[in-house]
This record gives sequence, C-alpha cells and structure tokens, in this order.
Amino acid sequence: MIWRETRGTNDLLAAVEGWPCPIVVLDLGTQPREALERLVRLAVLCPSALVLVLDRHRHPELHDLARELGATRVWSGFAPPPNVAEVIDDWLILARHRTALAGRAALPRPEPDPGDPMALLEL
Repeated sequence: MIWRETRGTNDLLAAVEGWPCPIVVLDLGTQPREALERLVRLAVLCPSALVLVLDRHRHPELHDLARELGATRVWSGFAPPPNVAEVIDDWLILARHRTALAGRAALPRPEPDPGDPMALLEL
C-alpha cells in the first residue's frame, strides 16, 4: 500500500496512474468547481477508483453531481477522522480484491529507493 498526498490535478493523476483500484479522498474545499473537474479527470483515467469526496463547506446541491462524476461517497460537513478511517478500511478490502483480480502485471512498478544503489539495478 502506498499513501500519497497530492496538491493538484497532475499530482493526483500521476499518483493513481496504473493502479487497478486506487482509493482517493478528495476535498471540495473552497473551490468546488476545481475539485469536481479533478474528479472528472480522475474518473476518465481510472474509472475503478474508490473516491470519497469531502464537502466540509456543505454544498448539498453538488452531492448528486459529484456522484454522477465518479464519487463513490460524498461526506458533508465535518468528517470525523475515525469515521473516514472506517470507510477507507472497508475500501481497502475491496481494493485488494479488485487488485488481485487485475493481477500483478497490472500494478505499476515501484520507484527505486534513492538511498539503495542496488535498487537501480532492478529497473
């Protein structure tokens, strides 16, 4: 399992590229249009992604749209970390199952450890 924090669309797309079933937590923040555009691009690149959209500023009119654009679940208001962790924990089981079905060849190659010169030989 690899965890990555991303700050923009390109970072997000690079982080999920090649993974059969990535889990994404996407915050609508104060600019929901940008986040929804990011969601559309994510859905095109990786339609099997499990996406939790956090809407802490409560834009209920966007929830159905977010689901149509690829969100698996939309959470409005404060998202208690233990509850978010429960959702992700459940999704980890599903993601592992989907990844197993896709097979090992579908996984991206790990990046070599820059501190380990022998790792560069495996490329």
